[in-house]
Amino acid sequence: MRTLLLIALSAGLLFTQTSMAAEMPAKANTCAGCHGKDGNSLSPIFPNLAGQHAQYLEVQLKNFRDGFRKNATMQPFAKGLTDQEIKELAAYFSAQAPK
Repeated sequence: MRTLLLIALSAGLLFTQTSMAAEMPAKANTCAGCHGKDGNSLSPIFPNLAGQHAQYLEVQLKNFRDGFRKNATMQPFAKGLTDQEIKELAAYFSAQAPK
């Protein structure tokens, strides 16, 4: 009985995390201009974000924001992001299916 309860609780947590990750954060509209609304870029000059590991996306956005990674296009967009916004963006784009 205890095992069934743990499985049910775990499944509920996974569903909640997946549902939250699938919701598009407001800041993602800015990213969509180059990377596509679902993280699949329509242009070969902009990388696809869909399906990338969330931790990788977080590190890269923080590096742009904090000036450790230089890019004239990305730095102004990343500059005003909070750690929480970066986490939400990374979760959203990592949850999208690459095409």
